[in-house]
Amino acid sequence: MIRLQLRSELDQAVLDEILALIDAATRIEGHRPVGEHKYSHLAVGATGWVGVLAYAGSQLVGYAHTRWNAAGDTPRMAVEIVVHPDCYDSDVARLLLDEAQGVLARAGGGVLFLWVHRVEDAEATLARRLGFAVQRQLAFMTRRFDAPPTVRPLPAGVTLRAYRGGVDADELLRVNNAAFDGHPENGGWDRAELAARTSREWFDPAGLLLAWRGDACVGFHWTKWHAHDSDETPAHEPVGEVYVLAVAPQEQGGGLGRALLDAGLAHLYARGCRQAILYVDCASTGAVALYESEGFTLAYREVCYQGVVAPLVSHAGSDLRRPGF
Repeated sequence: MIRLQLRSELDQAVLDEILALIDAATRIEGHRPVGEHKYSHLAVGATGWVGVLAYAGSQLVGYAHTRWNAAGDTPRMAVEIVVHPDCYDSDVARLLLDEAQGVLARAGGGVLFLWVHRVEDAEATLARRLGFAVQRQLAFMTRRFDAPPTVRPLPAGVTLRAYRGGVDADELLRVNNAAFDGHPENGGWDRAELAARTSREWFDPAGLLLAWRGDACVGFHWTKWHAHDSDETPAHEPVGEVYVLAVAPQEQGGGLGRALLDAGLAHLYARGCRQAILYVDCASTGAVALYESEGFTLAYREVCYQGVVAPLVSHAGSDLRRPGF
């Protein structure tokens, strides 16, 4: 018998249960079942959210993490679901999704975005069978190194240096937000978002390489190190990630992106990485083509599904409504 519980606040005991559930699924699946954005949200305490917990007796066997997008007049909820590997063949995922839709219905209805990870066929998932449409796909790409990567020169007048902390924050944010204008994960960052990401245990300022033309930042390559003994993933050889690669709009098309990619990959190789990974929006055909031309190949996709949830007027006063409603 599965018991569902809604939470809009996390005490440490519940947070520990959720993170242990994610870790259990990660060990079995070989990858984390929630994205970086949601995991970071949990790690810092998760505000502006509703969580759905599924218990079998006293054991947490499923969790649905929601987050509201305040943009526009129509409520928009992003959801990611984690199910304990022992319960994959049960109805836990469906129950969690039904309850998440109920939360959105009681908040006045709106659009629900459901992320499903490590998808080989976007048409063969529970979300698709339940009528959700494919809204967005991210390609997970990999590249191995048999030798140190070739490093092309930077464009004339551009220099490269590692991130110096707060003194570089505003310039990095300016370039990031211009390069990713309107992007649902990378766009619209502020100092609080940057501080949350740079506070993570894996962050290394030496791996955040900024390109400068005089006193103006014109691009950066933020690399991420996945150590073989990391708690985030099962044991593996050291892996380097192209975490964020951004080029200021006025510099695009001049070779800076490739030069920054080379510089970051060379940094990762020097640290001991022999495999690099990245995520890129499949709709960004230019970026996909760039990475393919640099030896990256598609491993699988992360898929965002979209569905419209009608309002449930009789519950419009729910305490678990969207913040601000």
